[in-house]
Amino acid sequence: MAEQRPKPVPSAGGTILMGSIFSGAVIIAAIGTFLPGLIGLSGTPAIIIPLVFYAVAAIDVGVAFWLRAKIRAARRQSGSPVQRQ
Repeated sequence: MAEQRPKPVPSAGGTILMGSIFSGAVIIAAIGTFLPGLIGLSGTPAIIIPLVFYAVAAIDVGVAFWLRAKIRAARRQSGSPVQRQ
């Protein structure tokens, strides 16, 4: 009898995670865009604050892609047989 391996069940976990992280990054960028005007800043701080928020949003997107890669790697590993010594 041929060895049959169970196929990993595809789930939407990675897609949902990516979507939620992207929406969070958009919210962070929007806050950074409007915050200096809302609190009445001008000059250099009004330029630096949005740049910091944009950098945090970009890092957030990077984390989303890193997590997606980790999830895909874990799914690939889950289909391999366990070897014991």
